Amino acid sequence: MPWQDCTSDVERLDVHNGLLLSALWDAAFDRGLVSFDDIGQPLFSPALGEHARSELRWQQPISLTDKHRARLSWHHSNLFQPET
Repeated sequence: MPWQDCTSDVERLDVHNGLLLSALWDAAFDRGLVSFDDIGQPLFSPALGEHARSELRWQQPISLTDKHRARLSWHHSNLFQPET
């Protein structure tokens, strides 16, 4: 959840309210162009072109806790662009 949408400093500083991503992945995630499913595999928005997908070079799933999954649920509902 972006800091501006958090309702408290506790929520902003929650270690589960963030993922350690490279700069390219972080920018795409913040713009709703990528997200992750419950097992840590990437989800790509159709708005993200094929060339951009290939540049991201995904290797393996990320490790997620149930708390991460709950935060990703917010991302899926509020930011991720599953359709163009």
